[in-house]
Amino acid sequence: MYRVSRSRTLVVTFVCSFLTPILLAASLQTSQKPPTQTAQPRRDAHVIMISIDGLVPDYYLEPARLGLKVPNLVKMKLGGAYAEGVEGIFPTVTYPAHTTMITGVRPAVHGIVQNRIFEAPTEPQTREWYWFAEALKTETLWGMAKKAGLVTANVGWPVTVGADIDYNVPEIADPKESPPTGKRTAQYSTPGLLAKALAAGSGGDNTTDGRRTAISEFVINTYKPNLMLIHVIALDDAHHKNGPRTPAAIEVAERMDGYVGRIIEATRKAGIFDQTTFLLVSDHGFAEVNKKFEPNVVLARENLITLGADGQPTDWKAAAWPAGGSCAIVLRDPNDKETAAKVTSIFTRMAASKGPINRVLNQAEIKRLGSIPTALLMLDAAPGFSFGEELTGPEIHDAKDYRGTHGQLPSRADMRSGLIVYGANARVGAKMALARMIDIGPTAAALLGLSFSDAEGTPIAELLKPGVIPPQPPKKRKKKRDS
Repeated sequence: MYRVSRSRTLVVTFVCSFLTPILLAASLQTSQKPPTQTAQPRRDAHVIMISIDGLVPDYYLEPARLGLKVPNLVKMKLGGAYAEGVEGIFPTVTYPAHTTMITGVRPAVHGIVQNRIFEAPTEPQTREWYWFAEALKTETLWGMAKKAGLVTANVGWPVTVGADIDYNVPEIADPKESPPTGKRTAQYSTPGLLAKALAAGSGGDNTTDGRRTAISEFVINTYKPNLMLIHVIALDDAHHKNGPRTPAAIEVAERMDGYVGRIIEATRKAGIFDQTTFLLVSDHGFAEVNKKFEPNVVLARENLITLGADGQPTDWKAAAWPAGGSCAIVLRDPNDKETAAKVTSIFTRMAASKGPINRVLNQAEIKRLGSIPTALLMLDAAPGFSFGEELTGPEIHDAKDYRGTHGQLPSRADMRSGLIVYGANARVGAKMALARMIDIGPTAAALLGLSFSDAEGTPIAELLKPGVIPPQPPKKRKKKRDS
């Protein structure tokens, strides 16, 4: 698996032999700071990170107001520590967010900048996502734990195909299959693991999340991993189809709560509950939508995408790379200043007209947010809108059966995700108004006695018991990066 390892360099200062003893003593005296300590892995500790895709914070903050019955989430909140919201990364979509949660850095650094890979309009549209761990550019939580000799496991976490994880059931699908069959998951899972886990039974729930939960129970009971990552997805789908906080979404949220309860119970049966800290997380919030805006239709109208008589693209200068509530605009030639100016003018005018675009972000703003380095612009959707990928048809149309979206700027309140810390090392009764997604991975690492060498984020001390966080390496000074 391709990773860029950023090990720290120890700079040793040699004292020349002609220095006087007094100067040498003075030099030694000025260095009488405590020696840098190295984090030591806690081999008896267990961390289980459960991601409920698309969980909005008010599902555990105010469930009664929503008519929502989530006893396990409430128990975790009241018996643990939590954040009222988590500010994510940009774009606020699943794969970049999940990767930030296990690296402590933003998309521009870890390399997973979108869910789907960019495919130029004139190329075959495979619709493949960033499934493979070889795309990662930075240190990962599982890689660090594995290197420390800890047992690692994963069920459904994004960007884990081919990852160096002991017991791995990655998330991967075939975009050509509808509905997906799970063949690719079986192909890329740890050999024999799926068959053993499913032979133990699924509890009669053969949905994707039901199977993931059953596999997780098996892995916990059989292997007792120090680090386990679990990702369940049906709530995100319900929010997209019906909108957040709708009766259909509430029903699915209650089912997700049941899965969480089963995972907690599995640690009791395995005899590791008292040594386990649970991080209940989500990757993004959700906004209600009823309209779609098609940036590629605009680009085609302006002759920046050339369409043949059959409506298929034959050439392009600029193209949209949509992600729900945000959209990157990519140039075929990044040095094409004429096209850059034209594209910027088009979308800036649209944003000023109080239409489907809330804001246009330039390259300096994109770089500051650690977003997509190859984008000329990023578009943030106006309330009620999402971005589509059509090349022909109306610029704006009804969203039909697409009633919830995400991807917008993380500063928007409805994009906030959730965080509950529960179990062995949670600071019971603690809460904070707003956590940062970049701090979740370093927090999980700290619970295992580990620390990232070059993460932007830091452990969330407010939500952990005192003394849990090991000594942290000094932060490197940020180098200027070219976007």
